[in-house]
Amino acid sequence: MAEWVEKSLGEVTSYIAKGIPPQYTDKYSENVIYVLNQKCNRDYSVSYEQARLHDLSKKKIAEEKMLKSGDVLINSTGEGTAGRVAQLWNIPSQTTVDGHMIILRPTSEVDTLYYGYAIKAQQFMIESLAEGSTGQTEINRKRLQEEITISYPKDKKKQHSIAKILEEIDKKIEVNNQINRNLSEKVA
Repeated sequence: MAEWVEKSLGEVTSYIAKGIPPQYTDKYSENVIYVLNQKCNRDYSVSYEQARLHDLSKKKIAEEKMLKSGDVLINSTGEGTAGRVAQLWNIPSQTTVDGHMIILRPTSEVDTLYYGYAIKAQQFMIESLAEGSTGQTEINRKRLQEEITISYPKDKKKQHSIAKILEEIDKKIEVNNQINRNLSEKVA
């Protein structure tokens, strides 16, 4: 039987930061990158449909704020949206997030895919960390790092095999959702 470890999210996270205050533009050019916002994070996935554009000529972005495949994104503000979790895999072009989202990256002891599933499994708890008055709620990053715990097998191969099973289930759910959407369109 594999040995399991339980640590706080902060202990298994190598990078955690809020996004940028963007300088928006409506025109796409070589000096523009995508900016994801809380509308882009829904149902444990990321969509670029609501993404906006940031003008790099007006404000440069630190390299660590540029999203990488496997980054976990958490909505950090907003009543009803704070605490939503998604893991980003497909990045069509240079992308970052605005200040209403938090970027997380795992340490080397946790498989990236497993890390994403472990955090998504904690979404309900993460949502409960939102503090503040109505309309101004925000996730407390210190509490996020200290109060959310992640359990994982020490063996990274075991972590990855568990995560792959979950990924296969997600793929089947997406196929079923697509079938349901197609059937709904035919009936309508």
